[in-house]
Amino acid sequence: MQVLRKAFSQQLNETLTAFVGSVDADQALVEVDIKGSIAHAAMLAEVGILSKAQGANIEQGLKQILVLAEKKEFVLNPVFEDVHMNVEKKLEELIGEDALRLHTARSRNDQVALDLRLFVLTQIDAIMILLTHLQSCLAKSGLANIDVVMPGYTHLQRAQPVLFAHSMHAFVTMLERDKSRFIDARVRTAVSPLGAGAQAGTSLPIKPAFSASLLELPACFTNSMDAVSDRDFVAEFLFDSAMTAIHLSQLAETLIIWASSEFGFVKFADAVTTASSLMPQKKNPDPVELVRGKAGGMLGELINVMTTLKGLPLGYNRDLQETKPPAIKVGKDLCLALKVMAVVVDNMSVCPDQMLEAASDPGMMSTDLVEFLVEKGCPFRQAHEAVSSLVAYAQKKNLLLSQLSLADFQSFAPQFTETVFVLFDPLGSVKAKRSGGSTAPASVKSALEKVKTKT
Repeated sequence: MQVLRKAFSQQLNETLTAFVGSVDADQALVEVDIKGSIAHAAMLAEVGILSKAQGANIEQGLKQILVLAEKKEFVLNPVFEDVHMNVEKKLEELIGEDALRLHTARSRNDQVALDLRLFVLTQIDAIMILLTHLQSCLAKSGLANIDVVMPGYTHLQRAQPVLFAHSMHAFVTMLERDKSRFIDARVRTAVSPLGAGAQAGTSLPIKPAFSASLLELPACFTNSMDAVSDRDFVAEFLFDSAMTAIHLSQLAETLIIWASSEFGFVKFADAVTTASSLMPQKKNPDPVELVRGKAGGMLGELINVMTTLKGLPLGYNRDLQETKPPAIKVGKDLCLALKVMAVVVDNMSVCPDQMLEAASDPGMMSTDLVEFLVEKGCPFRQAHEAVSSLVAYAQKKNLLLSQLSLADFQSFAPQFTETVFVLFDPLGSVKAKRSGGSTAPASVKSALEKVKTKT
């Protein structure tokens, strides 16, 4: 380390310089660091700590660095430890002495807190767009197959007939909850810590609200010590991301099962499958499997940060540096996973005949039989027991429920009539559902069309 050492008689050991530095992670923060510095310089000029000319000179120099960064020509030097000192040194190289005034009334403590907040905000905004796009892909798939009936599962056992589109809407609903969490997190993240200094604020006449407004942050810190040490927003971002990753993993697992030969409900296009190195017939859903696998890493990063935070005393501690890589990694991984799943859903075809065949299992209409009796006035528990006994009887006779005679039905519940056999139509079972949010075609179509309208 070659900076900030005037009070020391020795340079920091090279091994320790590499250990305490954060340039690898900080490369992702260059843009937000410069954005924060431009706002800080403007504030210093506003209150008269910098002249207008000095403020303009600093802003012009920072924008030059930003252009270099966009061209991948500004690579952080480990000797200068972090993004902040790298930017300051490059600024001095470009504009001279005015660069030395930029850090007035600011510490790297409030600076890094700001950088990380701005970075997380960019990630939330990107994730929100990708979540909405994936919802649109799911809705499109559902609407294109609105009449396709398939088995719904509980405990991975066939339960009741449902629309394929209803399953798609289930994932749309999960993602909508994810969006609501990110929206909430954005409010708590969009708080400017700039002006908190190292931990105590400053005696200089700064205007934190002014720099916050330039950064489009609607709120400022209310306690300088908390401002520099607060990483709740990182933990919250990681939790929201992990929860989204879990939903993506559930979607991935479901599609992997459906695409297996044993199910044959969907097929993936060649564009989203990979080949086996040994077995020529194989088309593997590797991208989908990797989405499922990424969830574990994102959960791990959440635990990583929470464990770091739980052991810290009040005030800024260097351990907080370890909260940067998880936020950067998870933001990148989640965005990629969302993009991948959108491509996969768009390149997935549905196999309606296989789905209908599986959904035509008469045993799946057992609940319909119970509700048939309930509508005839039979108490639910009695109806449930009667149908349970009927199922056991059919199994003992090695017959399907639909193969039993009316006399068989009536021997267990006299309320059964000839119309009971209509219940063994899976599409009829689906159409009969009338409760809100059910698998009824009209309800599902309306819900998916609203998704399409929003996107």
